[in-house]
Amino acid sequence: MLSELWRQARIQRVPMITDRPPREMVTGDFREQLLAVAEEYRNHAWPALPATLYMDFWRTGNRDRFELAYFQRRQALAILVLAEWLQGEGSFLDHIIDGVWAICEESSWVLPAHHNQFYQAKRNDPLPRRNEAVIDLFAAETGALLAWILQLLQAPLKQAAPQVLQRIGAELQTRILTPYLERDDFWWMGLQETDRDLGNWVPWTTGNCLRCFLVAAADPQKRMDAVTKGLRSLDVYLGSYSPDGGCDEGPSYWGRSGGSLFECLEMLTILTQGAFDPFPSTLIRAIGQYMCKVHIAGEYFVNFADGSAKAEVEGSLLYCYGKRIQSEPMMQLGAELYQSGGLSGQLRPLTFSLGRLVRTALWHGEIQGYPTWDKRVSKFEWMPHLQVLTARESTNEKGFFLAAKGGHNGENHNHNDVGSFVLFYDGLPVIVDVGVETYTAQTFSSQRYTLWTMQSEYHNLPIINGRGQCPGRGFRAADVCCQDGEGRATLAMDLAPAYPKESGVKNWTRSLTLERAAKSRILLADQYLLDYADSVQFVFVLAQKPQLKKDSIVLRAGKKVLLLAYAGPPCTLSSEAISITDARLRPVWGEWLYRLKFTVIEPSTAAQMHFSITTP
Repeated sequence: MLSELWRQARIQRVPMITDRPPREMVTGDFREQLLAVAEEYRNHAWPALPATLYMDFWRTGNRDRFELAYFQRRQALAILVLAEWLQGEGSFLDHIIDGVWAICEESSWVLPAHHNQFYQAKRNDPLPRRNEAVIDLFAAETGALLAWILQLLQAPLKQAAPQVLQRIGAELQTRILTPYLERDDFWWMGLQETDRDLGNWVPWTTGNCLRCFLVAAADPQKRMDAVTKGLRSLDVYLGSYSPDGGCDEGPSYWGRSGGSLFECLEMLTILTQGAFDPFPSTLIRAIGQYMCKVHIAGEYFVNFADGSAKAEVEGSLLYCYGKRIQSEPMMQLGAELYQSGGLSGQLRPLTFSLGRLVRTALWHGEIQGYPTWDKRVSKFEWMPHLQVLTARESTNEKGFFLAAKGGHNGENHNHNDVGSFVLFYDGLPVIVDVGVETYTAQTFSSQRYTLWTMQSEYHNLPIINGRGQCPGRGFRAADVCCQDGEGRATLAMDLAPAYPKESGVKNWTRSLTLERAAKSRILLADQYLLDYADSVQFVFVLAQKPQLKKDSIVLRAGKKVLLLAYAGPPCTLSSEAISITDARLRPVWGEWLYRLKFTVIEPSTAAQMHFSITTP
């Protein structure tokens, strides 16, 4: 698709990126905010990255200790560079020189969790191989950071310390430009057979590598070769992308999947003065519009897979994507998120990018003034390929919000969650998807599904004869049907194929319905047929502690009371408190989540269970 558009554009020459962004667009209030943050880094001590810290992941599986210091270096440098570009007085140059030199002195820009994936001779080494440059997400991200420095501060650095510019050029050549053109076997390129899913790595890494070429590669043929190769990778990525624009990695990863795709394509569109323009494409538009479909309210997003319910989506990125494809809902959502989080929200993640800070600086004034008070949201969205439904009671984010999924258990960043759902009321969580804890070596290993957050038993699903769902594309929903009309939205499917044969399930038809009426309600119906019936349980993961009563259960959305009633075989009810201590989950859910379980007292091989959730 993209390669063909490039060919049709008949572009003969790929120019270098030499122009500095127009800093006169930057408003005074943004400048003041950024310079105030930069002042905190005036006496910044660049964190050490000793060899034993790199080895920590190999020894213990812990990613955080090395990555914290690694990303702090890049955070500080990005802020200092942006401040110097805005102020232009040279007061931050010495700190920038120290930061650049420290990063160029690193033996590898590749994270310890990634480097062994890419060496041609496969070994599990505790330290990076100095004689073989490989490229991962953050090697490319570091390269792009240095490329931005060349673009923004070429003149002042040339005057203050020209060797810094020479060092940047040499390191980019060795670590990014040469391996990118010489190697086709990095799996994220998608150019050779791989058993890995091509998710956010492809556009994120490709876009950053192309920026390095477009800023630092003097040879025009190499720039053309890099762009041509990059478009081939992006075509492979788009070829495996959901045709409905749905991101199976979820909204948290969209920023580095669809969001990075946007950045890469926009860079090429601007560079070619619009001769290459893929944004009218239905798929490119749908990839952006997905984010409106899975936004719940405020900072909450639908978070199936490894995503967080508070997705930390960059509002300025959404806004600019929406502006490019002329989508007012995207622009409004982006503006709303940016206006609520501002610059401080964008600086919260450890992995923020200098390029995204530059974009925010340029568009801050427009985004801050963009009207969001009349924002309306869709009451129904169905992504048939991704098999995700989102349904609302109203168009103003009040009342019930239901999201449910079919799909399969071989998705990117998969959890075993076919048939699971989340429920919010007035924009606040009621029945939730936990998300994922802080990444360790176990998260992306053969032991992934021993982690509780990945298991179907800790999603809003049945446990059938003591068994949960299994991972893999073959474990999926069947007979999926979604309907909207006459005051209700319904998703129905058979969950049986998502469970192992040992569970004894022949058919398990689950339907989830949002009824819109004077008194709206949520209906969940499970009808099942089993080979044998030792035990049947129904699980709900709750944001707040339930009150168990004889005829109903009290749930809460903030201070709002909801009632959960059920009809079917007699059950015992239990509520288990789950202590949340993980640093990634606690800011989302607080100290506790709760697991409500209905256990059928005398299970039979055929039965129906009905749940309804209403306001009092």
